[in-house]
Amino acid sequence: MTPGEPVLADLIGSVPSQEGPAHFGAFLHRLNAGQNLTYTEARAYMTKVLAIADPRQRSAQLAVLLNGIMAKHPTIDEATGVIDAAFDLDLRRPADRPEHPFTGEKVVAVAGSGKKGLKTPNISTPAAIVAAAAGIKVAKCASSATSSAAGSADTLKNLGVHLTPQVARTLDVMASCNLGVFEIEQMIPRFDAAYGGLFFAPHVLSLGFPALLLPIKTDNLLYGIAHPDVDLSVEVLRRYHPGDMLVVSSTPDNIRWIDEVGIIGETSVVGVRGGQRGQTRRLAMAEILGVGPYRTAEIAAHGSADDQARAVVDILAGRSTRALADMVAVNAATLIFLGSTTLTVPAAFEIAREALTSGAALNTLRELVRCSGGDPGLLGRWL
Repeated sequence: MTPGEPVLADLIGSVPSQEGPAHFGAFLHRLNAGQNLTYTEARAYMTKVLAIADPRQRSAQLAVLLNGIMAKHPTIDEATGVIDAAFDLDLRRPADRPEHPFTGEKVVAVAGSGKKGLKTPNISTPAAIVAAAAGIKVAKCASSATSSAAGSADTLKNLGVHLTPQVARTLDVMASCNLGVFEIEQMIPRFDAAYGGLFFAPHVLSLGFPALLLPIKTDNLLYGIAHPDVDLSVEVLRRYHPGDMLVVSSTPDNIRWIDEVGIIGETSVVGVRGGQRGQTRRLAMAEILGVGPYRTAEIAAHGSADDQARAVVDILAGRSTRALADMVAVNAATLIFLGSTTLTVPAAFEIAREALTSGAALNTLRELVRCSGGDPGLLGRWL
């Protein structure tokens, strides 16, 4: 048992009790029979599982709950019930977050489910840096690795960026260099103690929970999910996020899914603008942008955490494969599109490419290290 774990069961006692049986077994039988749960039942089920004191039993039952609901195909109510119970553990509510302080500027949030079917170098991190270099205020969720060599938080630290749990300090950094990085494990420490590092494929929380972990509200949202059901994901997120958003997922082969806009195969995308949901589309982004064709080997991840850090710098410094540079550019372009009122994605793609080739994106990374109070020497290893 790790330090802090007894608090998990204690804390659940302070959460308002949910309707339902005294034990979660009744919910499990319903799940095994393929029956749907109500919002209240799903929230109660998750609450009871998180209250299990023994860490091995809790982990086993979390796996049954999260993967079982996903395999059954969750309803919106089931997904939001489980998400809200996860937030209960740290006494947080997405609706209670303060507005961002950047009056007159749009802030775009970017988050992803992780757990990719095709492992790539970190894409969302350099994409956020490129968008920031293009003048877009970006709030990024970052996390440690579960199923890859290094998560975005690990990679940024390896590049010399200092990540702090102090929200005001991160917002100061964001004011200076347009990018604020929030380490999600610091936002939900009790839930992370119960959950962290246990899952390697998307499950019911992946439908929206990572997108809701920022400590501030943002205007617009880009969420990537490594699963084909972008329709369900966007409907879950509409329960929480009132602004414009895009939910994306890409695949080279309809088997392996990536939680970003893709440059190989097709990207599924669905959006909300002005409160109205658009049609779900499957797009061949390479054809739309006039790039490629590329092979999956050109975007595949290789090696260790150090290799992941080196890959980010190589992309920003113009030393990567063209496929990786264009994949970062199209994801940055999507952020620029969400932060703009006039630009199309193809026009934003050219802006993102210019930020890469001009050195502006690499300079933004240097500024992020400096403004965060990080270690330039760590970044210097990769330059």
